[in-house]
This record gives sequence, structure tokens and C-alpha cells, in this order.
Amino acid sequence: MIITIDGPSGTGKSTVAKGVAKRLRFTFFDTGAMYRSFAWLVLDQGLDPADEEKVVGVLDKFQYDIRSTRSGERRYFVCNTDVSEAIRSQPISMAASQVAIYPLVRKKMVQIQRSFGYAVDAVFEGRDMGTVVFPDADLKIFLTAKPQIRAERRYSELVHKFPDLSMTQDEILKEIEKRDETDTTREVSPLKQAPDSILIDTSYLTAHQVIDKILRLKPKKRFPKMKLSYKIVYSLARFFFKTCFRLRIYGLEHFRNGAAVIAANHASYYDPPVLSISCPEEVHFLAREGLFKIPILSRLIKMLNSHPIARGASDAQTFKKMLGFLSEGKKLILFPEGERAYDGKLLPLQRGLAFLVQKAKCRIIPAYIHGSYDAWPRGKKVPKIFGKMAVVFGSPIEWEERSDKKVAQEQITKRTEQAIRDLKAWYDHGAKGTPP
Repeated sequence: MIITIDGPSGTGKSTVAKGVAKRLRFTFFDTGAMYRSFAWLVLDQGLDPADEEKVVGVLDKFQYDIRSTRSGERRYFVCNTDVSEAIRSQPISMAASQVAIYPLVRKKMVQIQRSFGYAVDAVFEGRDMGTVVFPDADLKIFLTAKPQIRAERRYSELVHKFPDLSMTQDEILKEIEKRDETDTTREVSPLKQAPDSILIDTSYLTAHQVIDKILRLKPKKRFPKMKLSYKIVYSLARFFFKTCFRLRIYGLEHFRNGAAVIAANHASYYDPPVLSISCPEEVHFLAREGLFKIPILSRLIKMLNSHPIARGASDAQTFKKMLGFLSEGKKLILFPEGERAYDGKLLPLQRGLAFLVQKAKCRIIPAYIHGSYDAWPRGKKVPKIFGKMAVVFGSPIEWEERSDKKVAQEQITKRTEQAIRDLKAWYDHGAKGTPP
């Protein structure tokens, strides 16, 4: 589950986000610290934050890490240098606001944020978390407060950290107003309230009161409602696999709203139905046209959102059909090996998967299916009706735009293949904790 808390500086975002994360036992991510850390690198390199070309030029040098001490304190590192205190200064704050307006900088930061966030239950605070970074977040909060009160809070915070502070409260107020102007008018990812976020004015509320308000709003994880015909077949098939094959399902916390390709290993005719009924929401998949000529089977697989591929259909026609589902925000099952393995082992993935997600600009949910090969291996006409099966879903893999499309496709293909192998290893080693 992802909770986003956005708003301008001085509204209490960090304090509130930390408190919500602590009470829910979620992971807290200070995304402002990420921009500040990059701003620190820019200044450390002796660059002018207003020089976009030179700022973008050091993106490849930005190696960012978050580490926790034994006491649970989070420390921020840039190229192995601890910058936790340095990034809280006012010059860094202003530099961060400047570099954050550059499109390539924001694109890089979004990739880092998503790589951290989709693996765990987390609270993210920032300025565009609910609008750009996590538009499908489970709960979105937008904090606001009167500028004068925000200046008072910021002044008290800075005096506490830097007793010899030379700035006055009025100067801080002017900087806050200037930063608000920059953040709300920038062309890329401006500071604004998401339409589906909840507005909370913190001017006359304590942090504890704001945290309590948010905790009362915390939603339970909800998935889209299934249509009746799908639900009936889904429930019957689930009962069959759970009863006859003791089906276990892991990693449902990795599902997010919106379009995605569910990419899994493929070794058995059992794979499409067992993967479909392991998903917590409706999914779609393509099947050979011949299967739709079998009366009872045809009716059942149609109810499970199976769509026929005509014999002789071109790759372009098939691709267009799949892209259509994804463009509608649906989830699509795909077996990227291209064929079923004779020995049940994972084959090299085909590049069609990467090409599809590149065009759809959607995420991949890797999945590993265990036990289906033993129940119905390739070459056997009659399947077993008893055994043991498991489906493991992994952390979503986000498509990352790169200038070299071919390199990007190769990388995401490798990442997906490795993710499926990692899920297999996780299951083989006892299936403990959360799948990777």
C-alpha cells in the first residue's frame, strides 16, 4: 500500500509522514531529501543550479542510498558521503527547488522513488507524489497552512538545528513565498493538489491531530469489482486448484491499480488458468483460436477474459490487440518465453515483452508459477488432478525511458527474466517474508 502526502514547505509533511509510517509500521520516504541530496551534489561539484545543461550533466554521477542506523534513524548518502545534516541548510533548500524544475532531473528522481516504493508498504511525502510519481496511490493527502505560520515553523526548526542562524523570520517568509511561486508555476510536475486527494489545513492543528486524521482515512486494500460471470468461473476454478493442488498465492501486495503486463514462466497448459485465478482482480490473456471451438471450454475461458488469436494472425495484429487492453488500463497476462519448456525450466525471454511495455508505458508484474509442469508437462495429453502448486508475484518493474530504445528493451528483458528467477529462488528457499 502506498500513501502520499503532498504540500508546500512548512505544512508539517515530514513530521506527519514519519508519524503515519511509524503508527502503521510502513516505510517512510522523504522524497524532498532526494532532491536536496542531488542539489548537494550539484553545489559540491561547484555548479550553478540555474545552469540546466551542467546540472543534467551530473545526473549519471548521482548515486543515492538510504541507510538505517541501529536506533532506526535514517541517513542519506550521496556517493557514500553522509549528507543527512548538510541537506537541511537553507542554500540547499533553494538549490533543490531550482534543480527540481528540470524535466530530466525529475524523470530520474521519479525512477528512483518508484524503485524504492513499489517493493513495500510506504508513506511518501513531497510535492508531486499523488499527481505524478504515484497517481494510483491507495490514499492521497494534501497538506496546507497559512504562509505566516509556515514561516514560524521553519524558523523554529532552523534555529533549533543552527543556533547561530543569521536569517530573520521575515526573510524566511519571503523565501517560502518565492519557493511556492517556483513550485506551483513550473512546467514539469508543478505543486498542486490531486483531484482525488484529501485536503487538510494544518495551520491550527498539532502534528498528532493531523496524524490521527490520516489514520482514520487509511483505506483497506481494494481491488476493482469483478463482473458476475467472471467471478463465478474465477471462484469455481480457485476452489478446484486450492482443493486439488493446495494452491498457495504469494505477493498480492505488489498489485497496483492500472495497466500492467503480468509476465510469468510457462511450462504447462495449466499456467493460464492458475495464473488468472491467482490474481486479485480481472485480467486478460490471449489464447489459440482452436481452444474456442471446444464448446464447454470455450464458454469458460471467455468468461475468464480469454481472447482468441486467429491462425495466421500477424505479430502486428496480435500486438495491436494487446496494446488495446493496456491502453484501457487493464492487466494482461503474457508468457514472454514464447513457448512452453519441455523440461519445465525457464527459457530466455523474447524481446516482444519489452517492446509492448515500451509502447504502452506500463509496468510489469513478474510472476513465478510452481508445480504446473509436474501436473501437466508438455507432451502429456492427460493432466493430473492432484498435486501442489504455488504462484508468486514480485515487485513491479517500471518502464524507464532512455534515448537508446534498443538498450532499454534489452535491460527490461533481463530485469524481468532475473525477477522471475529470483521469485523461484525465494520460493525454493522456504517462501519466507515478502517476495522480492
